[in-house]
Amino acid sequence: MKIFNRRCTCIIPVYNEKERVGNVLDQMVQVKNLSQIICIDTASTDGSADFVQKNYPQVELIRLTKTFGKTEAVMEGMKIAQEQYILLFDADLTNVNHNEVYYVLDKIVKNPEIDMVIFSRKTPRFITKLNRFDLIYSGERVLQKKDLIEVFKTKPTKFQLEIAINKYMIDHRKNVLYFFSSNVNFPKASKFGRFSGLIEDLKMFKQVFSYSPKNYFLQTFFFCKNQL
Repeated sequence: MKIFNRRCTCIIPVYNEKERVGNVLDQMVQVKNLSQIICIDTASTDGSADFVQKNYPQVELIRLTKTFGKTEAVMEGMKIAQEQYILLFDADLTNVNHNEVYYVLDKIVKNPEIDMVIFSRKTPRFITKLNRFDLIYSGERVLQKKDLIEVFKTKPTKFQLEIAINKYMIDHRKNVLYFFSSNVNFPKASKFGRFSGLIEDLKMFKQVFSYSPKNYFLQTFFFCKNQL
């Protein structure tokens, strides 16, 4: 089922998110200015891909046979993305509101001077707010497909996608705004356990920081200060 405005594609990487991805897709299928929704399952072992296929036939599903990183999954989705704008969304969210998504997509499509909008997340964790991970490294953002193609030329990998996008936007003096969303993401401790969740967080931080230490600090303190 294709929906109205054919200018926005949504790409959602999925890995072992059977219990959570429905929270996102239930809302995404209601967004009238999304014409294409793509889920990329990176060899989940919990039946995530079967769950998506069974319950959301309007979603285009890509099944990968190996567990690649988030960046690599999005790259696979880009191979079949048809529209001018790409909405990136994580699968492990709750409290997603389709009206908020519609509003942001409508704003960016109608205002070509806006190059990207990032959806900030709600989080109770002070450290997340302090380093602005809830905003500048949010996985929920919309930008033009042509810009995302250029970002991939810098060869980010795994969890480096957001910092790579941010760096590209800074380097090219793009107009980036943020939107206070209702989105809440599950901390890794809730999915992997406290110790394993901490290890996963440290691995993610290491990957983000190693992409560009200078830009990590630049983005933390100076990037994306204006609200939509």
